[in-house]
Amino acid sequence: MIVTKEKYEEYHTKNLVPTKWKIDCKYFEEQIHVFPFYQWGDTHTEFPRFACPLVNKTGTFHWDDQALGPLDRLNFLKEYPHYHNQVWSDDHVEKWREFMERDHKMEDLINETHFTKKTIACNIKSLDVIEELKPYMYRSLILKWDFLGHFKEHIDTWHPTHWFRLWGTTNPDGMVLRYNGKEETDIEPGRLYLHDSITPHEAVAYTDNVHQFFIAFEPNEQLLHSALY
Repeated sequence: MIVTKEKYEEYHTKNLVPTKWKIDCKYFEEQIHVFPFYQWGDTHTEFPRFACPLVNKTGTFHWDDQALGPLDRLNFLKEYPHYHNQVWSDDHVEKWREFMERDHKMEDLINETHFTKKTIACNIKSLDVIEELKPYMYRSLILKWDFLGHFKEHIDTWHPTHWFRLWGTTNPDGMVLRYNGKEETDIEPGRLYLHDSITPHEAVAYTDNVHQFFIAFEPNEQLLHSALY
């Protein structure tokens, strides 16, 4: 399903739209810690950012999982593989800026829809509350950040888009999420929100063990109406 700008805005009436899905944070954390968390991406590895896949390309856990990092970086490394795990030299930065300024076509990129295999982490009992969502899930992860783990301001997609994203956290008091520099407030622990991933956003953790739900899914209208209304 390809979502027009008009249809996207029909559902994304604000940056975070609450859904009916709420995860028991204590129960979830008891269960998720038995699964492996790997370093997020190949750059800025000095920051404590880790992820465990719920949906990836293989349905298995492995340290070089393509799902465990920003997809713009993954697509850049397809073209410039010699920059993998390399420091940001002047040449590296120049190539990165040139790549990001191109007018990319979604069909030419590795994107969220290419990740459809569920791992066993998706089957933990605390995630039974999203059972109806699971058939529609694309690349989905559990992020774990410790103190000063963060994402710099970015976007995840553009119009028209082929997926929507849900976001939530176990500890909203231990982190800050901003859209266009403005901090979001009144975030409920464990609540999943329809997240506007087209608006520039950033986040940072101010304590350890901050888990975030990072779920991409096919924007099925029947499912959305059930979740939002």
